[in-house]
Amino acid sequence: MITNSVALNQSAEDSTKSRKVSWRDYLQLTKPTISMLVVVTAVPGFLLPFSDRLPSPLLAFAVLFGTWLASASAAVFNHFVDADIDAFMTRTRARPLPSGRVSQKTAFAMATLLGLVGFFLLYFVTTPLAAWISVAGNAFYVLIYTMYLKRRTAQNIVIGGASGAVGPLIGWAAATGELSLAAWVLFALIFLWTPPHFWALALKYKEDYARAKVPMMPVVKGDHSTRWQMFLYTVSLVPTVASLTWMGHAGLIYLIPSMALTLWFCWLAWRLFRSKDNAAAMPLFHFSCFYLFGVFGALAVDRLIAVLG
Repeated sequence: MITNSVALNQSAEDSTKSRKVSWRDYLQLTKPTISMLVVVTAVPGFLLPFSDRLPSPLLAFAVLFGTWLASASAAVFNHFVDADIDAFMTRTRARPLPSGRVSQKTAFAMATLLGLVGFFLLYFVTTPLAAWISVAGNAFYVLIYTMYLKRRTAQNIVIGGASGAVGPLIGWAAATGELSLAAWVLFALIFLWTPPHFWALALKYKEDYARAKVPMMPVVKGDHSTRWQMFLYTVSLVPTVASLTWMGHAGLIYLIPSMALTLWFCWLAWRLFRSKDNAAAMPLFHFSCFYLFGVFGALAVDRLIAVLG
């Protein structure tokens, strides 16, 4: 493991250590954008099994809040394990743990508490299967991806992406106590979205990852190969998105905007590949964040209209 003794930029170090810990530091540890995205992906997985009614408010609250707690717990554990790597990277060295504003002991306790509360909320208010899926996703993200894959293989984010795709599985299991093919299609959609989303960021911060000795795809295989694989993953989203309508789980209110977003995603990835440089990487990254909100939001609206109409 890399040690935290790396010499940081002095002015950045002084500015971070001079600021006392605040609630924003604890919020940052939960990776709020990512955690909210996991919650958003759980919503259609929760709504699709209900064909003629809406779930109870208590059940809906338990699913959404329990999913957020599980995701936030995994995020804090990720900060805890990756503090040594984060200290080497310009993008991450001012985070609460490598900067010293939050201690490792506090972060570990916070992650454990969030995970336990999320597990018991899902277990006793929804279904045991939903609760155990949340634990499996957390464990896979922390133990398999963060502690092992991230530091050893260029396929880290490909395999590790499974952990970020459990939101729909939690939602479906909470509603039915089981998993269906449609739930796994939603899982696959996020799984296939993850590499182009994250590799766009890896292209931008390639030198950071190289300095921290993290074998991200651009570091190991080069920019050209990474950009080509990103395009192939975006293309694979086309049949995956359409399959929910083919299976009868969603209508045109979902299909039209989702397919438009997917085709634009493909175009951005193709433009990045053809550009021969990484200038278009961050525009693709920012769109990819909106993309998942858009697709799963359209699916949720499609289901709500079908039930209420």
